[in-house]
Amino acid sequence: MLYAKESRLSSDVKRTHLINGFSLLELLLVVALIGILAAFAVPTYQTYLQKTRFMEVVQHSHAIRVAQSACLLQSGDISACDTFGELAVPAPSTSDNTQSVGLSSTSGMITGTGAAAAGGYTFTLSPSINSDGLLTYALGGSCITAGFCKP
Repeated sequence: MLYAKESRLSSDVKRTHLINGFSLLELLLVVALIGILAAFAVPTYQTYLQKTRFMEVVQHSHAIRVAQSACLLQSGDISACDTFGELAVPAPSTSDNTQSVGLSSTSGMITGTGAAAAGGYTFTLSPSINSDGLLTYALGGSCITAGFCKP
């Protein structure tokens, strides 16, 4: 009988040893779920990253708009505020995200263009002064249709 107890003890130890760990099926399911989640997350993250990069173009354009607004409110004439020199601000430099930010010499329209990393979309701000002297900006560009900026 003493021998039978030892045998039972050794079989319990073997079973306990076999139960520890994960089965191959469990590991495959976890890897498959992670793959499915990654398939949805990566494209969403890339679009989010492009939108974030394009916001640099929008910020540069709005900085020019603020300077142009101050100039337009003082002069009242769009043609007096259509160059960076007249606005007394330096032209924004290009970067990994911003291809260019420019001013139209005829209409004072501010045009920002994103680099390829930012989607290559454009962002425009067109100033207008109505008969009451109210200054407004119309927003435009290809970023609206792409959903990178809001109208």
